[in-house]
Amino acid sequence: MEYTLIFKAAVPAIILACASLSVNAQKIDEQKLKLNVSKISNPLQQLQHLDPVTFSYNQDQYKALKLPDGNQYGFLASNLQSQYPGMVYEASKIYNAGKNNSRVAKYDEVRSQDLIPVLVAAVKEQQAEIESLKKELILLKERSK
Repeated sequence: MEYTLIFKAAVPAIILACASLSVNAQKIDEQKLKLNVSKISNPLQQLQHLDPVTFSYNQDQYKALKLPDGNQYGFLASNLQSQYPGMVYEASKIYNAGKNNSRVAKYDEVRSQDLIPVLVAAVKEQQAEIESLKKELILLKERSK
């Protein structure tokens, strides 16, 4: 019975605390938040150097890391590093290596979601080229009549 009373009092207190946090939240203007904004240049040229791969993690040797099972899609960090060094980071996982013993495994990982803006820039670049070629084709057809 006591726990029910405490729970009933705690829930409104938590709701009020969350509400006060959201009321005091500061909205930061994107122009002030992001510095050194520039367009992505030569996205098609950069993407042509990348080799998308499928792979699976070595579950037998690295069971303790609890890596995803099955077929994965992505990039090798060593391949991406040359074109997009900011998209490769050193990941680390702490794992149990026995009784009262833990270890840290470090390995390079790719932030694949960071490629989305590059892909959008590449699509836009290709679309501009397609539109230019369409106009040129129309002109050539008109001249050949």
